[in-house]
Amino acid sequence: MYIGVDYYPEQWPRERWETDLQLMKELGINVVRIAEFGWSIMEPEEGEFDFRLYDEAIELIHQYGFDIVLGTPTATPPAWLIEKYPEVLPVDDHGHVIGFGARRHYTVNSDVFQVLSKRIVKEMGKHYGNHPAVIGWQVDNEYGHEKSDRSYGEVDEKAFQNWLEKKYGDVQALNERWGTVFWSQTYTNWSQIPVPRKVYQEHNPSLLLDFDRFCADSYTKYNRLQVETLRQYVDERQFITHNFVYSGLAQDQKEIAKDLDFISFDNYPVWGGLADPISPAAIARQHDLCRGTKNGKGFWVMEELSGAQGWSQIGYLPRPGHLKLWTYQAMSRGAEAIVYFRWRAARFGTEQFCHGILDHDGKPRRKYDEVKEVIDSLRGFADDWIASDYSADVAFYHDPENEWAWQIQPQSDQFDYVKEFLRFYEPAHAMNVQGNIIRADEDLSKYKVVVVPIYFLTKTGFNDKLKKYVEDGGTVIFSYRTGVKDEDNVVTDKTLPGELADLCGIEVHEYESLRENKSSQVKGISGPLSGMEATVNVWCDYVEADTAEVLATYNDSWFQDKAAVTRNTYGKGTVYYVGCGLSPEMMNQLYTSVFTDTEVPFMESAENVEIVKRNCGEYDYLSVLNHDVEKGHDVSLPSGDWTDATTGDKYSKSLAIPRLGSVVLMKKK
Repeated sequence: MYIGVDYYPEQWPRERWETDLQLMKELGINVVRIAEFGWSIMEPEEGEFDFRLYDEAIELIHQYGFDIVLGTPTATPPAWLIEKYPEVLPVDDHGHVIGFGARRHYTVNSDVFQVLSKRIVKEMGKHYGNHPAVIGWQVDNEYGHEKSDRSYGEVDEKAFQNWLEKKYGDVQALNERWGTVFWSQTYTNWSQIPVPRKVYQEHNPSLLLDFDRFCADSYTKYNRLQVETLRQYVDERQFITHNFVYSGLAQDQKEIAKDLDFISFDNYPVWGGLADPISPAAIARQHDLCRGTKNGKGFWVMEELSGAQGWSQIGYLPRPGHLKLWTYQAMSRGAEAIVYFRWRAARFGTEQFCHGILDHDGKPRRKYDEVKEVIDSLRGFADDWIASDYSADVAFYHDPENEWAWQIQPQSDQFDYVKEFLRFYEPAHAMNVQGNIIRADEDLSKYKVVVVPIYFLTKTGFNDKLKKYVEDGGTVIFSYRTGVKDEDNVVTDKTLPGELADLCGIEVHEYESLRENKSSQVKGISGPLSGMEATVNVWCDYVEADTAEVLATYNDSWFQDKAAVTRNTYGKGTVYYVGCGLSPEMMNQLYTSVFTDTEVPFMESAENVEIVKRNCGEYDYLSVLNHDVEKGHDVSLPSGDWTDATTGDKYSKSLAIPRLGSVVLMKKK
């Protein structure tokens, strides 16, 4: 496997390079990523290419035996480009031009920028496409991150209008599907349709969703431009990837990934000003998204946090053990390579306080030793481990368009898409259930349970797949606000949950957004929730049961006769509807019952202890990861004799794991 570092030779004196490379050699890495921000060095003036700095760096890196991943530098257009072609600059939703001075100061809808991007990518490909040390390419860097996914300028508006004309063919068809009769918004010409800059109230939700789709398509095409250009000039042995972020951007990572050999991801469990890392389940969810982006294919972590991160504010300092823990967690969930960001903290520029394996003084200390420990610990088993199978019994549905629809109309000041997704993901994670995050193209029949959280924007094809899946014996868990919208972001004219009402065996006649400091109470009256009580927040669907069994009702003087949680038999299968923001305790009890009934394997463990199974022909692997920063825990092991893959120590029945401890166990079948 590959373990490496992100290195910026252009930021350090040449006389330091060899010292760095010698330290890297002693560390034990085998790959280095460079050049993703080096456009002004490679093309200091338009059409004048100078690769001497990177030639020298690459040759020296090669001499030390490291492989190299090259980044195309299009995330940082140089000053000369912006001076000569200011039309390349993006525009925010207030109509303000975003100027030069940071990064990603471009709109992918600019024809000029596409031409200039293609030229620098072509020249890089011609120059390094046959270099023996270059094993692959990362195109651009973190598409759309930091609100650069949407641009609202004149060039974007024209491109959007052309996109709409191609999609709808006739402007009257658009009017009908968007409902532009509302507020006299009917269009008679494509040129009348705006990009959604700020208005007094809010734009038509259908326009907003189509604009996000347009932005996503624009990035897919821009990525394809770079990939197709590289493919003309680079060896077949050189891969092409991109390092995604998953933060609700107007991007369709799965569509972009179709043009990539595999996807990469930048893993920052804590960043800039956060007091603590995000939850273990939140980190795991992002890795599961990576794995699902190419239908189960492994991925690279192209940037793995190695020190405190931040720009104007500095985040939490990872404790001793965190680097190994997060590395093992990523690999357990599908990462096939880890590249630590960054080798050394920069002394200048915006990222001065993004600390690396080495800090500003360039001296190896605790973090260097910890990364060395990680690398040493993986020798002898890592290749077989990462090649082993990750099998899942549970699927969690995620569609970026559904997330965009929630961003357009969050409906509650307490609603956050990721937090509400995690409400339905975390109970399974806490029970160490193996899960995949899927899209509508997935074969549902291989899963015992399909969880469909906050399915606000529905897709007819997926609705039909869910019905067939349940008819054939599958189990589905839905949440509140299911079935509200169609694919055009238009509210259904059927009683909620719309097209899925018969499947759920319920109707929702009324509902309520629970604002800040508001909550409600529910009580379990039958089945697995019998006798339980819980506080709920964010949302309440007041459910009328038809064929469904009521598992919990509201304990409220106004709505005590309304159902909060139901279970319905449909064909050979079962459908659960959770109509409110249920507490973790009640969610955990519900999931325990569901997984028991469907024979989904799960393992009990202490809070913040994560267990992940992998298997291959000869061995079962078990990752045990303790995210607890305060104390160690005793972990019950599955039956059999287990061996620590690093130390050879033997375990059966239980394992004592220290705080922030991480271990991979293996058992011969």
